[in-house]
Amino acid sequence: MEPIVSTKGRTAHLRYELPHRVHDATIYPVKAPNGSTIVLYGHETGVGILWRGGRPLKKAAPLPKQPAKPAKVNGTNKDVIMIIDSDDEDTSKAASQPSVPEAEFEDEEEELDPDQLYASFVQQVSISLNTEVLHIAVPQIPAVSSLRPADTIPAIFSKRIVFTVACADCTVRVITLPLSPPPQAAKEKPLSAKSQIGEEIAKVHGHQNIPRGVTMTWTSRGNPDSKSASNDEMDVDGDDTAANTPARRRRQQQSRSRSRNQGEEGFDLLVASHSTELGGLLKIWRFQLEETSVIATHPIAPYKTLALRKPASRVAFNTAQYPKRRHSQLLIADAAGTARIYDIFASSSRRAGGSAVEPGAFVATFRSAFESAKGSAYSPPILAARKPILDIAWVSDGHHLLALLSDGEWGIWDVDRSGPSPPADPLAFSLRGFVGTSDKEGSSGGATSPKKAGRSLLAPMTPNTRRRKEEVLFQGSAPSSATARGGISVATLSSSNGAPVEDSVVIWYQSEVYKIADLTKFWTRTAASGAGNSLPSPGLSLIQDIPLLREAITSISQFDTTSQASRMAVPRDSLISAEHRLIITTGTSRPLGRDLNAMFAQEQAETEEARRTDQALLSQGELDLGGMDRLLEDMEGSGAISKSLTLGNPRKVLFASSAA
Repeated sequence: MEPIVSTKGRTAHLRYELPHRVHDATIYPVKAPNGSTIVLYGHETGVGILWRGGRPLKKAAPLPKQPAKPAKVNGTNKDVIMIIDSDDEDTSKAASQPSVPEAEFEDEEEELDPDQLYASFVQQVSISLNTEVLHIAVPQIPAVSSLRPADTIPAIFSKRIVFTVACADCTVRVITLPLSPPPQAAKEKPLSAKSQIGEEIAKVHGHQNIPRGVTMTWTSRGNPDSKSASNDEMDVDGDDTAANTPARRRRQQQSRSRSRNQGEEGFDLLVASHSTELGGLLKIWRFQLEETSVIATHPIAPYKTLALRKPASRVAFNTAQYPKRRHSQLLIADAAGTARIYDIFASSSRRAGGSAVEPGAFVATFRSAFESAKGSAYSPPILAARKPILDIAWVSDGHHLLALLSDGEWGIWDVDRSGPSPPADPLAFSLRGFVGTSDKEGSSGGATSPKKAGRSLLAPMTPNTRRRKEEVLFQGSAPSSATARGGISVATLSSSNGAPVEDSVVIWYQSEVYKIADLTKFWTRTAASGAGNSLPSPGLSLIQDIPLLREAITSISQFDTTSQASRMAVPRDSLISAEHRLIITTGTSRPLGRDLNAMFAQEQAETEEARRTDQALLSQGELDLGGMDRLLEDMEGSGAISKSLTLGNPRKVLFASSAA
């Protein structure tokens, strides 16, 4: 699977053409044992799995040549008896060895070509499901650290890939397979009729219509819905701004000990899917997690079923992980412009008769602004409609919501009012802006009032903005909101010492892709600019020259990064899925084009290395005539420079040392 590479400055776009249609793609949060990053994508007949980078698989040694079989002799049945025994032996071996053979890897990672500094795919597998895979969901899996011991994380995540897909046959499937890439022999010869590389599939028939989305997370097997839900002791956020008092530290220690005890009891997998049946239906499933498998006992019944007012356009579990209290919060957004937060394990209430109600309740509701009336001077208020929500995501470790609306407006709802600029109206955007080739893009700061919007309109016209304005002038306005497409990708870099998380945000609208390297810094600087700071409000960076080839974007994900790369402002690599291709946007450190400074620095380094080599050979008495000529030329050059300085060359100015 070789890419088609196109470069622009220090950015390279790797385009992988696929023979089938791609509906969704995502990056698994855990790397393989060989260091590969795992890419999952849904296509017309199943799921594709790619292992990118890391240590490559060892090449299999050629099989020894088999000796020629002796000619058969008529009148004997010796060969027939041997064939029957061989078949029986193969059958017994297949029954006694159902596991996938383990792959062997090279000792070191692949050496990258200096002209093409990008990792390749060490293995690729396609799992056939005989139906289209429309949506893929992966769980949030924290890294093991001093603040997060291994016994507080399900053990299956360290051995197997666990993800959920929503298919066109109205089913939801939970799939597990080995985390390590399979050897080539496992691809050529399937393990069994139901498993090719050791995958296990739990099929759920829970909808009568095609599911429109799916999300998943994990929790403790013991429901945290009774005593723990009444207080906030479960929430062990390390990034809260509250003082770390002794009482708080005691509560955190109690929370960690409680999570370890509940971890010993086991963990469960929570899966939520939604469809348009009955005017909007949401179903939540709960599966038991074992060390190497997901237990699904048939018949599979939903853990909870919710009838929605409107069909949901997006559902997502909170990105905070257990044992934080808000890990069970489920975000439900619809096309009518409403986003609600439903807590699965919220405290149960009691009816008037005294009977208890099952846990679960809506804890917050947010609504988008009304659409502006176009084409008529007067529009009755009853016909006013809110802007549809194209996509919405949790940010800041589940404290805030980032929403993208149908007209290109995006904004942040401050759920717990802990952001840099909480608004007077808790239901309004704390930070807002516009994306897309429209006249609204000039207000991409945190402006929520006409004065602030007017300030941002005075931003200087750049060549890129002028080009986009010309496109709107000569090619027409942007597409209507009815056909608008867009999405949000949030990648979080967690700190091992309890520092605030760093969110990298990618917003795509129609065919344009925008990026925010650090949402917290962006928000803080925008709030300072709105408060009268002299620094201008920052803008979103546009990723240019993406080779979509007139295809629509179906999804965008971001690769993992390191703290060192983040400190050096190295941008994350992005995975963009179009209709029939995967595009990886990556950075390259090699000098591209006519980079004279880099060429001069490289030449200097090569000259210095040659001089050191000649000096070492001279000291050993092994320097040849060519090396002697180079040394003499260096001596002459240094002598000429010193002579020009001492003879008073008018073009050379010497300064006395300040210590003299």
